[in-house]
Formats: sequence, C-alpha cells, structure tokens
Amino acid sequence: MTWTLFRWVWRLEAPLFVGMPPAGALNRCRLYVPARALWGSVTAELSRLKNDKDFPDYCEFGKEFASNCRFTYLYPAEERNNKVLAWMPKFEKSSGLRWFSNGDGGLSDREFRRRLLDSRPGTAIAPESDSASEGSLRETECINPWWRDSNCRGEPNAVLLLGYVFLRDNDFRNQLDDIDTLFVGGDIRYGLGKIRRVGWHEVAGDLSVFGKQVHLDGEHPEILSDVIWGHASEGDQHQFQGIQGVKELLAGWDQGSLRKGALAWVPGSCLELPVDWTIDFDGCWKEARKQNG
Repeated sequence: MTWTLFRWVWRLEAPLFVGMPPAGALNRCRLYVPARALWGSVTAELSRLKNDKDFPDYCEFGKEFASNCRFTYLYPAEERNNKVLAWMPKFEKSSGLRWFSNGDGGLSDREFRRRLLDSRPGTAIAPESDSASEGSLRETECINPWWRDSNCRGEPNAVLLLGYVFLRDNDFRNQLDDIDTLFVGGDIRYGLGKIRRVGWHEVAGDLSVFGKQVHLDGEHPEILSDVIWGHASEGDQHQFQGIQGVKELLAGWDQGSLRKGALAWVPGSCLELPVDWTIDFDGCWKEARKQNG
C-alpha cells in the first residue's frame, strides 16, 4: 500500500477558537478543526523540534510534509462506554444541518452548538482613557473543554477531537510520535487552542475513515462517501448533481499572499450516491476521477 492510515484523538486543554465569518459583534466559531489549520500547527511544531538551535524553515518543511501527509478534519467526540465516538455533520432535506454520533437520532445544529460552545467577551482599550474603546465590545465563540448538557452524570465529559492521518513516508511517523501537545486555531497567544493527544494508532484490518471505506494503494488516498467531511470546491453542475448542503467562500493567507477565494461546499453536504474523493494538500476534498483525469 502506498499510504498508511492512522487514527488520532485529542483532548481540549483550553477553549478552542477556529474562526468563520462573524455575525455582528459575535466572532463565530467552527465546530471542527479544518485540516489546513491542523497542518499549520503540526508543521510549526515539527519544524521547531528539528531545528532546536537554528530558525526553522517553515515554508520548505511545510511543503515536504504536505506532499507526504494528508489530514482529515478533526471533529468533536466524546467517550461513551469506553469508546470514542465522533459527532459528524450531515444535511437533511427536511431539517437542514444535523449532527450524528454512532447512528443515534442526531441533534439539530442549534442544539449541538449549545452543547459544545461558550462565548468570551472582549473589548479594545482606549489608551487615552484606559477604558473600553467605543464600539469595540464583542464576543468570541469557543469550543468548550467540557460538554455542557443535562445528560452528564457525575464527572463532566471531556470534549475530544477525532480525526485521521494518511502518511506516505514512515520517517514522518517517527516525527509525529514525538508530538503530544499542539496549539491550534486562533488567539493561541491568549491561551486558547491547547490540545493534548490521548490516542494515536495505526488502522489495520477494517480500513475506514469515519465509517467510510478508504483505498490506500493509489497516488492519493481515496474515500468512498456520500457525505463530504471537508470543504469541496463547487466544481461543475454535473460533478455535484443532486447535492444538498451549503456553500461558502473559502479563502485565506498563504506565505504572506492572499489566496483567491472560491465557493466550496461545507462539511456535511451530501450527495444521492457515494463518490470517490481524494484529500489534497490543504485538506479539501476533490472528486478522484476529476483530479486524476
């Protein structure tokens, strides 16, 4: 096999903020960690470990790492009956976006956000008066380190993050073995985004990612799925015939330059029939036949 599949689990040690377009004075937070944010955090950590005396070459190492590694997004998870179960999004025609775990009845997006999120107030300080600057009051949503609902009995249930890693070069596995703590997302200088690894093992036998079949013997790892659990470029109408979900403009900064924005289907968008997907360097999903063709 060209690729090796690993499953890892992280525990939140502090509130986590992964930004998305705001709503008024509210800085909204995504309910998952995009692969690109995870790649940046891992690249920074590995670069510093390899160059403990010299200044790391983040750009070159990041490119080398991306060509030999693929990440899925990290999704919220909780431990039940000694099993770590992820909560996965899916759009339904009758009720919109819902979150499901282990085949249960699911929760609406609003109910799930109430279980998972909290908000932190903040404001800018006017230096001339040492008081709150007018019009700067805001709130920032964050993923809580603990699940918040009435179903918790006894000890609170910790919020975990579950995802998968595809590796082509075993040398990077040895480097990843040395990582047990990361800072990911926004506002990490203020103490947010600390996560600690609590699970890391190779997947053998039943090769699946979030319950979907994978193939590891090609140029790129492939996932057969009728649900998109990463961002997927809008593409042409034929490619995504019968899809249901939501599109958003996906852009960002890359090595000091602004990347051109493009419409993409958000995680949870689904199709009528399963499609073979590959994961690109940024963690976005692409139709395998289109990429290979």
